[in-house]
Amino acid sequence: MAPRLVAGSPGDAKPGELLERVLTEVHALEKADAASLRAVRRRVSHELAAADASTVFDLADGLRAAGYDWLGWELISAHDAAYHALDAARLADLGAEISSWGQADAFGTILAGPAWREGLVADSDVTGWARNGNRWWRRIALVATTVLNTRSRWGTGDRDRTLAVVVLLMHDRDDTVVKALSWALRSLVPWDPRAVRTFLEAHDGELASRVKREVRSKLETGLKSPRRH
Repeated sequence: MAPRLVAGSPGDAKPGELLERVLTEVHALEKADAASLRAVRRRVSHELAAADASTVFDLADGLRAAGYDWLGWELISAHDAAYHALDAARLADLGAEISSWGQADAFGTILAGPAWREGLVADSDVTGWARNGNRWWRRIALVATTVLNTRSRWGTGDRDRTLAVVVLLMHDRDDTVVKALSWALRSLVPWDPRAVRTFLEAHDGELASRVKREVRSKLETGLKSPRRH
């Protein structure tokens, strides 16, 4: 069995030692699936509850370098001091090496979207992501809107901020962005279907075919794609 973190030890351990202990537990897992990794993360979060934010950020950096970036992001999200230390500059650093759909979506839903929802980053910061030359940051801007509109992520619906980001990216034909834009609009449907329908009609000639097809299906059937019989 892998050694477990000892309660009260994070404050005494050097960053490298703490990372080594966490990775030892991760590497000892019989099955390194999301559920098992998240169980480790919860145990680590419990042990780090009284640690300062810098300890959590150092550990997250080490996990990112080891290929477990989302574990580090969840540690930050679950640690009050670290989470409330987030700002646009810190997020830019944490997301600097994102290079895949999975990373972008995890980052957007775990950190970027919640930080926006809670006012830790401004609308102007998200606008900056939407205008970024990096496709993944443009996708993150759209993924962040889904957090505003997802009840399980404490979203309460935000038509104006969602559509403001969508407008900025509706002409973008990068596939990663098009699919995220569809997701953003679909996430708003349960809250304000009339606004989404009006938006589709007003921008019919500007939106990608995929976006119009999937969002109309969501409006008409409640599903992204109609069931095949």
